[in-house]
Amino acid sequence: AVVDAGGVAAVAAAMAGHAADVKLQRDGCGALRDMAVGSDAFKQAVVDAGGAAAVAAAMGGHAADVKLQRTGCGALSNMAAGTSDACKQAVVDASGLVAVVAAMVGHAADVELQRAG
Repeated sequence: AVVDAGGVAAVAAAMAGHAADVKLQRDGCGALRDMAVGSDAFKQAVVDAGGAAAVAAAMGGHAADVKLQRTGCGALSNMAAGTSDACKQAVVDASGLVAVVAAMVGHAADVELQRAG
């Protein structure tokens, strides 16, 4: 229901408008992670509305925040999970893979993040 009502676009817009606010970025990544659970249609709606790009930007802008990095990895993982090659490619095209690798390298000692990545 949230995805169908434009929730992804609203979250992505809030994240773009408040890029310096780490808490908002963390919460936005969490919301997008949760919206990308379930069917390939949900995942596709999230990536189509800019969800992968929003998460990758948040991760790049707040590389030192391990909580955001964990949440971002989870969000991108949910978007890329499933059977849709288009969703997987959208995550790659949005620099999602680069963001996940950077998070894993930057927080190599964080077991939870390594699992999420």
